[in-house]
Amino acid sequence: MKHQLPSTAPDAGSVLKFVVPLVWKSKWLIAAAAVLAAAVTFALTASGKIEIWSGRAILTVGLAPASDFIAQKSGPAVAPIEMPRRTVARLSDPAFKELIVKRAAFDPATASISGSMVSSSLRGIMLDKERDIAIELSAGSAADVQSAFRAIAAEIGTAHAAILDRQLEVVQNRINEDKGRIAAIEKEIEELNERIRKSMPPPKRNEPPRSPVTPMPVTAISAWNELQSLVRNDTALKQLGEPTALRIEADNLVVTHRSIERLRASLLAGAGMLVAMIILTIVVHPSSRADGRLGRIDSTER
Repeated sequence: MKHQLPSTAPDAGSVLKFVVPLVWKSKWLIAAAAVLAAAVTFALTASGKIEIWSGRAILTVGLAPASDFIAQKSGPAVAPIEMPRRTVARLSDPAFKELIVKRAAFDPATASISGSMVSSSLRGIMLDKERDIAIELSAGSAADVQSAFRAIAAEIGTAHAAILDRQLEVVQNRINEDKGRIAAIEKEIEELNERIRKSMPPPKRNEPPRSPVTPMPVTAISAWNELQSLVRNDTALKQLGEPTALRIEADNLVVTHRSIERLRASLLAGAGMLVAMIILTIVVHPSSRADGRLGRIDSTER
């Protein structure tokens, strides 16, 4: 009987018998990787040039009458409405960022990307000046950057205005109380004058009317003068209040743009490498295992 020499390489049928079961076991993983690579490649290839606009503005926290000064007349007369560190923490709060994205009037063409950029890039930086905070953010257009800044100014301005109003209300209530005491002292003096006037004899025919000389108590004079001084000081304290302001003039707003062409090229290269690795795994790895098994079969036959 003639024996056929074993071939040094397996035939195509044998390879397929070993490759197909292996590929079928990992079919979902391979399919998912292929779909992901195709989606990334399509999205990056189909999309046009994306520009990222970055802006920077300066927020100056306002001033309000200090609580310690109102209560105890100690320390500085005014203080920042909100401590800058707390304002920076407010800017970093995810809930605040989400609110800004909702309130900002973004351009419909760039609203989606601008919302994502603002949410991820918005941050506050404390500066050397006590009340100044630098706010930085990015968006899909220069107009969207300014819209986001306007929304930030409105939200922080509203929160700080409420704090300022509460402090000013405390001062105003004290002014009203002091004015009420002044009015009570003056009414008491007027009533005393009236009683003295009634007790005086009527003037003679050619005698001009006489004004009563009221002996004003020393304690009343001291209290009246002190209350008048408190009213003047509190009125001046109210005028020292200052609202929070966000300056977005040209000197404080620097807008730049950059493209993501290099990023897109890198992602495309990565997607291509992923597809190549999948193909290489399917073709090379099973065939090597098939070669080993076919070698073992040939050795057994010998």
